Amino acid sequence: MAWRMHDLSSKLWLHSQVITKNCCRHTNINSVDLLKRNIAPSNSVRLIRNYSNASPKPKTTTGRWSKYAAAASGIAIAVCATAVIANSVSHRHQNVVYASTQSTQDKQSSLSIKIYQYQNCPFCCKVRAFLNYYNIPYEIVEVNPLTRSEVKFSRYRKVPIVVANDVQLNDSSLIVSVLRTFMLHGDKLNLEEIVRYYPELKSTDSKGKEKMEYANRYQIMLGEIDKDPKAKEESKWRQWVDDDFVHTLSPNIYRTPTEAIQAFDYFTEAGTFNWFERFAARYCGAIAMYVISKGLKRKYNLKDDVRQSMYDSATKWVSAVGNKRKFMGGDNPSLADLAVYGVLSAIEGLDAFEDLMKTVPLMKPWYDRTKDSVMRHDGCAKSEN
Repeated sequence: MAWRMHDLSSKLWLHSQVITKNCCRHTNINSVDLLKRNIAPSNSVRLIRNYSNASPKPKTTTGRWSKYAAAASGIAIAVCATAVIANSVSHRHQNVVYASTQSTQDKQSSLSIKIYQYQNCPFCCKVRAFLNYYNIPYEIVEVNPLTRSEVKFSRYRKVPIVVANDVQLNDSSLIVSVLRTFMLHGDKLNLEEIVRYYPELKSTDSKGKEKMEYANRYQIMLGEIDKDPKAKEESKWRQWVDDDFVHTLSPNIYRTPTEAIQAFDYFTEAGTFNWFERFAARYCGAIAMYVISKGLKRKYNLKDDVRQSMYDSATKWVSAVGNKRKFMGGDNPSLADLAVYGVLSAIEGLDAFEDLMKTVPLMKPWYDRTKDSVMRHDGCAKSEN
């Protein structure tokens, strides 16, 4: 997938060790306490206004042959990335159709949203599921996973990045929380004021690498959330998606060389490619991701049969939803439903997805209901009532 490909291409060009993404842990800060403290802008989440002064990347020095090897490998991966991006662009129209006129809500209509993304990144799919459900208009900017030139304005280099009314929002869960809070309380606070209640929390891991987290990123602000069981349940399962479920997906779609090739076929089948681009994407990219998936399996302590880890996580989800509710949100999807659906939609059509639907019987009815609700933009009608 594109969001993994940009990591791989960077490693090859820089001739460095494999770097895997750290999973941010949620830090709980009561929203009411934050309101009382009246957090100042200096302690708040960074806004975009001036993100162009990012510090330059350090130069690396290698031997002549190491440079040649890295360059050759990089070119192969660049072709793979180009194929994936071309396919993503071919799907762009069907994701922008949600810039519709059906919504009559002033707060939703007043949002000008641009999302910087990789088409098949599960975190990007999660944000799009939220926007589509509430029928919020948005523009897509597909990011090249090799150069990432589209996000050069930002120090934060991961996707998705959302620019909403000139305010930059990083991290998929933070994006959803901020936008939902604005929808509910935009008559009292603007986006910049809302963002202040999700302050950056910097820390250093055991290897000395700086990590960036966001307080309250799973919470909708300006409410007594700690006293609302439904809000607590929603927050808990949204975090579970990021900490658990999403990490079972990549090792499954790249579980075997055959499945890895299938995944790249799926990502490129809609586009028009010459024979070399298709060959490079199908074999070079697939083999690279097959190798990387083994490292992800170890990193996230998945079972030897990674399918079973995915089945276990899915079973845990449908058990929590239960038989008496259509969704975890009751009659309508909650943000937790949208999060699970969003990341899972990234692999729809692949063997891993089909196996999951067959092995965990309750998953398919729930998934189909949620998908229908998202495609109908049911959240728009709900917010108008």
